[in-house]
Amino acid sequence: MPLASVRVVINPAGIADLEALAARVNRNMLHDIAQDARRRVPVDTGELRSTIRTAINTPTSGRVWVGTDHWAPTEYGSAPHVIRAHGPYSLHNAETGQYFGPVVHHPGTPEQPFMRPAAFTKRRPRTT
Repeated sequence: MPLASVRVVINPAGIADLEALAARVNRNMLHDIAQDARRRVPVDTGELRSTIRTAINTPTSGRVWVGTDHWAPTEYGSAPHVIRAHGPYSLHNAETGQYFGPVVHHPGTPEQPFMRPAAFTKRRPRTT
């Protein structure tokens, strides 16, 4: 029985089309995750929401991040802790004008996740 021959032709334009499709899916997914995080983030002053950003590292990779130093206690919560002034002054709330003294026993905060649910939400890839 003779072997059948198969001819394979690779179209270089097809590879470029696949790379372009992967780049679009990556860009859309990063955008969707960031938008979802903005919808889910708890809003007090709006600072957390306003600093949610995306960056495309390569056509098939990127990141979504929050540009504040206090996103983690919001996302994961915090245990009760002591806050001490770093000088001879009282701690205060600049928004309310309330003064507390040089030491505050903070009760901690419950977690309010917004990035993890946004990142792990099952979604269909958009290619447009």
